[in-house]
Amino acid sequence: MEKIRDINIYKMLSDEIRLEILKLLSTKDASVGEIIGKVNADQPLISHKLKELRENGLVISQRSGRNIIYSLSDKSLNDVLNITESTGNKIDLACNCAECDLEDK
Repeated sequence: MEKIRDINIYKMLSDEIRLEILKLLSTKDASVGEIIGKVNADQPLISHKLKELRENGLVISQRSGRNIIYSLSDKSLNDVLNITESTGNKIDLACNCAECDLEDK
């Protein structure tokens, strides 16, 4: 299997729905039905996003009876998700450019 390039990981994280799916899968393995129940999107879109994640190596799937269960391909993706969320919570969203700094004074 080809190595996942870091740029592919960032591309997959840049989409809100894919990111929501990855966050869900970081807590538990889930079927499409379970993912639809947690992510605010319809089935065709969820299936498309799962296909993208699978093709880029971030999730794996396996059949369990009539369901296909999805999970993270590597548990170290949990670290990536936790770090990005933690960093996002710390970053001040206010603009810090020189022009805005002058307006504030």
